[in-house]
Amino acid sequence: MNRRLSSYLSKVTKRWYGSAKGRPFVNHTIKVMEEEWNKDDIFVVEAPTGYGKSTISATVALYSLYEEFKAIVAFPLRTLLEDQYFKFEKLVESNFLGKRYMHAPDSPYLIKPVTLTTVDTLSLTLFGIPPEDLEKVIKYWTGTSRGSLGHYLFSWASVALSNIILDEAHLLADSTKSLNFLVALMKTSLDNGQKLILMSATIPEALKRVFSNQLGTNLHLISFNKSYDKEFIRERESKRYKITVERLHKDEKYEVILSWIRDLWKGFKKVIVVFNTAKDAIAFYSLLRSTELGEHTLLLHSRFSEEDRSRKIRFLRKKIEEGKYIVVSTQVIEAGVDVSSDLFITEAAPANSIVQRLGRFLRYKGETEGKVYIWYEVDMTGDLLRRKDMYKVYSWDLTRRTIDYLLKERNVNFHVPKSYKPFLDYVYTEKDFKVDEDWVNELRRILISLEQGSLVAIEKFFKMEASFVREGYLVPVITPDLIEGKINGEKVLLNVNELSRLTVPLSLDILTKIKPLGEIVIEDGELKVKDVDLSVFENAHKGRSNTYKIIRHLVKERVAAFLVNGNYSKDKGLIIGNE
Repeated sequence: MNRRLSSYLSKVTKRWYGSAKGRPFVNHTIKVMEEEWNKDDIFVVEAPTGYGKSTISATVALYSLYEEFKAIVAFPLRTLLEDQYFKFEKLVESNFLGKRYMHAPDSPYLIKPVTLTTVDTLSLTLFGIPPEDLEKVIKYWTGTSRGSLGHYLFSWASVALSNIILDEAHLLADSTKSLNFLVALMKTSLDNGQKLILMSATIPEALKRVFSNQLGTNLHLISFNKSYDKEFIRERESKRYKITVERLHKDEKYEVILSWIRDLWKGFKKVIVVFNTAKDAIAFYSLLRSTELGEHTLLLHSRFSEEDRSRKIRFLRKKIEEGKYIVVSTQVIEAGVDVSSDLFITEAAPANSIVQRLGRFLRYKGETEGKVYIWYEVDMTGDLLRRKDMYKVYSWDLTRRTIDYLLKERNVNFHVPKSYKPFLDYVYTEKDFKVDEDWVNELRRILISLEQGSLVAIEKFFKMEASFVREGYLVPVITPDLIEGKINGEKVLLNVNELSRLTVPLSLDILTKIKPLGEIVIEDGELKVKDVDLSVFENAHKGRSNTYKIIRHLVKERVAAFLVNGNYSKDKGLIIGNE
């Protein structure tokens, strides 16, 4: 038994909230961890959105710093990381605290005693190709260098000697690839005898069974229920709102959604509208901007530069203080954006996403009345729009099941686990969480390749389309207007960091459809514009081997960004084609 965790919980709550009294379920979770700490357990903590699960992360991190060795806190999204880093600065001395992701290199190899990072960076470091060594290993892999293979043994040790906390872990169950990584991480943690804590608001019972099948008795589930915090549940149950489910045709959807906002604007002035694609979000935002509501409107999606994304978040904070805003967004709002609403309009998506999105509805204590619209787009026959097995960017089957449940059960309270758990368990089955045992074993084998660990890792990395976690590979792109006046001959008058702040992430699938106009490459420490070999993109849609060819070209030629035919504005972001 470990009695020290509770003392660190008191330190966290005092510094964050001014009181040593933590929330009852957080106290219970820490007590269970104390009792089980000396066993080889993986802890899975399930608690409602807005309950303060980050207190558990901070407690384990602080304990690890002073009582054991080090801690890594990993997040699926960078926005979540930045929000939490600000809070961790109140707990941990700057010499001991670091963050590591693209453009934030202050904890190389995740070496600082408390490091906040992204899941992508954690995966690279775990398998011995951390960002610090990636270029070096790629040069070896492409045959342009026969030097060092990096410090992969040090990289492995940095992760293996850490207690790891993974926030919003449910996001890693969205695809077979990310679930494979999660299972490999869990098994590796058991191999190393280290602590791994997974935290989420939404874990379907089917996913819990998959975890149990993979790990047996080494999995310790700690789930919230009403008995742990009756006062919290009473406050959540006091939130009163009606859920309306509507089907809309393509040619009417924007006008109908606009009418909902106009009709309710007098009573509800904190509005969030979520679409499944950037194209729809941009189109609806453009419509709103042309109306009397335009001055209150903000657009969020993934196709903004780093600089403009930060500016928008600052603008949103200002609007939140004013208490009057309409946020139009894609699913980027599901995690990492601290905003609430009293009118929430969302396109249908799988149940997990719906629960996460509605974590931004009546989010705060004292907010009790609101209205929810959940809509879905239908085809000419009136059925849910379908392209192959997909509804927009989501599984058609999961989205259909989600809609079916909501049409039957209009009284789901998305703030109370007892109410939304049956919803999750109706939608998801074990078949929806597929683990590829062969790939899990392939990933684990990297860690026993002592002679050439990073070379083995880089081979698998590119076979997995340059990510151990994500399905859609993102590449940096830029439109010609953003570098107008910054070109002298073929030379770009920017350094790499200046260029990176202007680039926008775009999925490789979209890039192969529109074809790049050119590429900006790094040569002798300078940026140069070159013609792109379009033959690299031929047949890219026909399989993994062709995608592999593009990624190999990108890393071998040191492409810093592709030039694309589109328009970019600080207001709307990157618009491609007829968006």
